[in-house]
Amino acid sequence: VPKYRGKPQAQKLMYMHAMCFYNNKDYYTSNYRMEKFVNTYPNSEKNEEMAFLAAKSYYFMSPVYSKDQTDTKVAIEKLQLFINTFPESILISEANLLIFELDYKLEFKSYTNALQYNTLNDHESAIKSFDNFIVDFPGSSLREKVLYFKFDSAYKLAVNSVNYKMQERINDAIGFYNSFMKYYNESEYLDDLNTKFNQLKQLKTT
Repeated sequence: VPKYRGKPQAQKLMYMHAMCFYNNKDYYTSNYRMEKFVNTYPNSEKNEEMAFLAAKSYYFMSPVYSKDQTDTKVAIEKLQLFINTFPESILISEANLLIFELDYKLEFKSYTNALQYNTLNDHESAIKSFDNFIVDFPGSSLREKVLYFKFDSAYKLAVNSVNYKMQERINDAIGFYNSFMKYYNESEYLDDLNTKFNQLKQLKTT
């Protein structure tokens, strides 16, 4: 590559060089080489392909949901940049699918983190985390589960509460129940919800 820099063959050579790293699954190097190609040859007929594969390299670098998701967020940004730069590309559909998959990974990580608080009986933290999830991912397919476990956390917090806080927490839990039923009145969680709701009503009258 250094030997051919500035020569007519350099563009083809840099393209092949970048593709070697990509096809050998060295995505850390391929994204660097491909972005360098795009910047060096902005008018190349390979520019669109290189820009997409550079972004896709970041996608492959995204770790499993349980690990730190910094690379996932970078991958989303890179794919969105490709979409914005090449809005007429035939690769837009694939880019959108990759973003959707990465977004879901972030959603699932946020959901499991909140659920962990529920499992550990840190119900105040669980409720706050589920609230944050709803704000961050308003259209999530996990929303029903989030609202259910938010109510479940509030229920457990209320029934295990000290007396002077119990009535307020019962009211909060009932409010979460009503919010859930507004959107998911045929939920798979319905029997459990109604059992807990009836217990809350009994405690409220005592």
